[in-house]
Amino acid sequence: MGFVTRTGVSQLSGLLRPKLYPDMGVLRRVDIELFSAQTRGKFSDLWETSNHISIRNQLWGSIVLRLKGSYSTEVFLGERFNTSGLDVYGGGQWTRQIFFSVLYRYGGAVFYSADPYQGRGNLLTASLIYQPMDQLRAEGNFTYSDFYRESDGQKIYDYPIVRGRLTYQLSKYLFFRGIVEYNGFRKEVLTDLLASFTYIPGTVVHLGYGALYERVRWQNDGYIASDQFLQTRRRFFFKTSYLWRL
Repeated sequence: MGFVTRTGVSQLSGLLRPKLYPDMGVLRRVDIELFSAQTRGKFSDLWETSNHISIRNQLWGSIVLRLKGSYSTEVFLGERFNTSGLDVYGGGQWTRQIFFSVLYRYGGAVFYSADPYQGRGNLLTASLIYQPMDQLRAEGNFTYSDFYRESDGQKIYDYPIVRGRLTYQLSKYLFFRGIVEYNGFRKEVLTDLLASFTYIPGTVVHLGYGALYERVRWQNDGYIASDQFLQTRRRFFFKTSYLWRL
């Protein structure tokens, strides 16, 4: 959701990226990347390192396959943690209408809290875009991450999110958008509908409605867990702006 800019940091980094063109059937180009960065934090007086080697294969069309191995550390609250890992990525424009991407990472991680500790985890992201016509675009995204404490192997959390988005451009002025998102960690469903009319850049009208559904039900004077989804929040908004040029 955001980041905090670090101050008092000195860094030295280098990158080497040779490109090979084997022209072997579906294999069009191979990029080999070597990267190293050494960072010193003034306030912690500790060094961090970030090093990786990756091989990126350009297959037929725009399809890409990349393997990446890294050795890295991170300093948090005066402690150094291991964040090394292995990444696998594949994706590209499969057809004129379909784009896809898949990324998997396994490696070290940090539990960020007042009392941080070392862990490890998996990260998986997948995206699919289908655009059968210029006016219609459908997107689906899946994200999953988990975290295991290194000292005893206990799973601390897993966090899956599924998100769908549909956009229809009725004309050059008017479009409609719908979003549905399921958060498996919080056990909630978020819906969002939007109609937007843009006459010229700066002169815009937005009309929208959103709702939140949670697996709870009302009993006596409070919510309790339930197997069914109940609408717990909803909102309606209207926003307009007008550009007046002198």
